Amino acid sequence: MAITVGGSDPPELRPFESADEAGVLELLAADRLPGQPECSARMLADAVAGRSDADLDAWAALAGTVITTVLCTPGGAIAGAVSCAGQPGDGTALLLWLHCHEDFSTAQALIAQTLQCNDSRPVHAFTLACAITRGLVGLPEYHRRVTREALQAAGFTTRGRCRYLRAELPIAGLPHLADVQMNDTTSPPGKHLQVRRPGHVLAQATLERPVDGVGLIRSITVAPHARGQGMGLGLLGNALDVLVGLGAREAIVYLDEAGADPERDPAVALRTYAASDFTQVDRLLTFTRLPTAALTPD
Repeated sequence: MAITVGGSDPPELRPFESADEAGVLELLAADRLPGQPECSARMLADAVAGRSDADLDAWAALAGTVITTVLCTPGGAIAGAVSCAGQPGDGTALLLWLHCHEDFSTAQALIAQTLQCNDSRPVHAFTLACAITRGLVGLPEYHRRVTREALQAAGFTTRGRCRYLRAELPIAGLPHLADVQMNDTTSPPGKHLQVRRPGHVLAQATLERPVDGVGLIRSITVAPHARGQGMGLGLLGNALDVLVGLGAREAIVYLDEAGADPERDPAVALRTYAASDFTQVDRLLTFTRLPTAALTPD
């Protein structure tokens, strides 16, 4: 069913159709961040169908609930698109992704469409990695400023923050650790590096194989009792060498600022990456909006 928005000759909100593919891919290309793959027709099809190689259990729980809506101009061009879903388990809703050429009125209309269907329950926004990116969770704070402002105007508040870092490879001059054990991982395909001493794991790193020349460092952790010895920086040197050996020309990292894991100190990790020529692409934000009733004072 199509829904009109605004006054005379308004744009139209309607469900995504296969004929919209080129217009939506253009929206996604306009918002692509450095280090992220170009979104293909297959990636978009997976996102619309509610499939993703990341967060598999979370996506499985959304089976059959994903709805993608496009906003069309009077001339038929695709001005924006939004995808949302319900979580049957806990009664919340998800705004999965939204693209709008950073036009405030378009973002407002797409967010309003999402809330119209979910105004009686909490809505979380940008909290899952979708098929249209490489494991990216969150809305880029600076590259997507207009969308962020539209979310905040609609009552969304920031829920979590993550730094998105990137570096070109190879990087010369980094230290390396000796006696690093390495094993293959399968889901997703990559490598797991580990530094052990009898009875103890001192440090470990998880890497994803390069895609289009970009390798992903999932994590580097150092046990609390082993910190202050340069093990994090040394293991990073090993990890980057492994990625280069697998064909990587770039490396990306998602660094959660919350620091809930006692073996991951985000401040120390940020200094380690900064010392290794990584630069911040953007900060990634997730959001939450309570139901209207919960926002209304007694």
